[in-house]
Amino acid sequence: MAAGIFFFDRFLPDVSLRFLLLVLLAVFLPLFFSAVIKFRTLRLNYSFGVIVSACFFLIGGILIVQKRKNIEYKWSDKEQCYYGVLETTPEVRGKTLCSEVRVNLAIPSTADSIYGKSINRNILLYYIPDSASYIPQCGDGIVFYSAISKPLSDIEFMGFDYARYLFTKGISGTALAFSGNWEAVRVEHPQSIRHIALRCRDIIAGKFESWDMGDNELAVVSALTIGDKSELTPELKAVYSAAGTSHVLALSGLHVGILSGILYLLLWPLRKLRGGRVVQSLAVATVLWIFAFITGLSPSVVRAVTMCTLYMVASVLVENGFCGFFSLSLTAFVMLVYNPMYLFDISFQLSFIAVLSIILFYPLIFGWIKSTNRLILYLWGAMSVSMAAQLGTLPLILYYFGTFPTYFLIANIVVGPLAVCILSLTMASLLFSYIPVTGDVCVWLLDGVTGILNASMQFVHGMQGSQITSVSFNEFQALLFSVFLLILYVFLKKRRYGDLLKILSILCIIAIIEIYKIRTDDAPSLFFARSGLYIRNGKNLDTVTSGNGLHEINGIRVGVMDSGRWKNIRLVGTSQLAALDYVYICKGFEGNITGLSGLFKIKNVIIDSSISERYRRFLKQECERLNIRCIEKSAQASFRILL
Repeated sequence: MAAGIFFFDRFLPDVSLRFLLLVLLAVFLPLFFSAVIKFRTLRLNYSFGVIVSACFFLIGGILIVQKRKNIEYKWSDKEQCYYGVLETTPEVRGKTLCSEVRVNLAIPSTADSIYGKSINRNILLYYIPDSASYIPQCGDGIVFYSAISKPLSDIEFMGFDYARYLFTKGISGTALAFSGNWEAVRVEHPQSIRHIALRCRDIIAGKFESWDMGDNELAVVSALTIGDKSELTPELKAVYSAAGTSHVLALSGLHVGILSGILYLLLWPLRKLRGGRVVQSLAVATVLWIFAFITGLSPSVVRAVTMCTLYMVASVLVENGFCGFFSLSLTAFVMLVYNPMYLFDISFQLSFIAVLSIILFYPLIFGWIKSTNRLILYLWGAMSVSMAAQLGTLPLILYYFGTFPTYFLIANIVVGPLAVCILSLTMASLLFSYIPVTGDVCVWLLDGVTGILNASMQFVHGMQGSQITSVSFNEFQALLFSVFLLILYVFLKKRRYGDLLKILSILCIIAIIEIYKIRTDDAPSLFFARSGLYIRNGKNLDTVTSGNGLHEINGIRVGVMDSGRWKNIRLVGTSQLAALDYVYICKGFEGNITGLSGLFKIKNVIIDSSISERYRRFLKQECERLNIRCIEKSAQASFRILL
């Protein structure tokens, strides 16, 4: 089914849904008739398997085609009045607030009533508040007047397909509503369970803010316990990323596993009762789902809790207990049926690959060392889990991020116990928050332990060579490395030394491709984007700055006009005009092209998308009159020049 989702999304996204249903029916009929007449042979069994696989392949195609139709929408170019519901808690983005909004309908106007119809699409809405504005909560309604546009994609500049990223999140457009052009509609009791869950998370986040903790400590506690990452600074994220412990800041199976371990330990006395094992598992599962609810029912927590619940059911009902691969595959199947776009979510891929890798490689790695010392077994067990997870996710990490944390083993040995302490102390702080002394002591300990975690990650980040950034996989290299891991697993299980030749051959091919990529690197590029200049050299993106907005880069002369600096300046006498190859008109510019042409000899004018439509038309007319080439950036995210 996953293969069908990938194939139809990549190669046949516009295929007819009716055609797929007919093909599925045609493939399913032989399966149905063979089951009815009960005619089975060994050869037919193989055909049976092929037909079943083909059915699920087509089901995957049907799911993704239907999902794409539910996301795609052709938005009007004109400004309209819309009504929607906030799907996420507002986040501060510079001078704006940002929320995912479910646009229910476009409010009809007297001039044109054709847009007064149901829309039911999700967008990313940026809205500028004023001092008198009521800041809406998740689940509140919002009326806004704006033009909704399809997200722009610029892989060359941004390094990834932003439009595709939003699309996989179910977002079909973006909009900006200025102050006075939007109004929140307060909803006291939202109907959606997810909205109620996010409001519960906001209440707990407000409780955390009332505690006397440092800013970084508060940010880590909020991220580690309820999944609220809005307070994490870019610097703090970079520290954890370089240490190889970013997963601790994103709620996932690690946190659910720690919490379930704590609960099993606390409820261990129940096992002494008759049927206590079932009661214990039921109680743990109930608390885990409550935890998933108060963290906003995020997909990462839901899949981890689902997997853990299936494991507990298997451990109770099945005699041999653990059935990890069954729980993993069933959870993935259910989630992909619910939303096939999850397949393209990086966190979905990383978490399932990490768990699969732990299931396969952890027993093999842990068996390398035999000891009766509990401390040695604990340390080696923690290292074995880290190595297994890192090994499986390595091709994806190098493909998506192009970085590799060198000291991840050291960092993860520290993170495990401290994460247990932080989760335990957070629970204790919430439970005893109304007891004056006890609650304050728990918060003080929580602040101290979190500070130790931040300091230790900062220490690992500061170590020389903490992160390798010179290796980045393409799609073919990531696929080859995945094949390498499969052959490596077979070799470790069966010890067939003929597999070593395959392993070495694959590694050599990956190395040859990497050498070829290094020798054929693209030349550096100059980008005009986001009202600024940037130079991209490989994966490195550097900002170009100057005091007066004038730049000379590899012989290319550029003027960034983002203020009224040049508005009233006039040349006197017979001064020779300075030549500018490009003039970049950005938001904040005051004046006109005619005035600039009296100061500079201009060859090209680039107009940024931040310039209003009316001002843009005026500047274009000036360029036509002065016979200057005009380049509009409103239809693209950036403008690129090879250096």
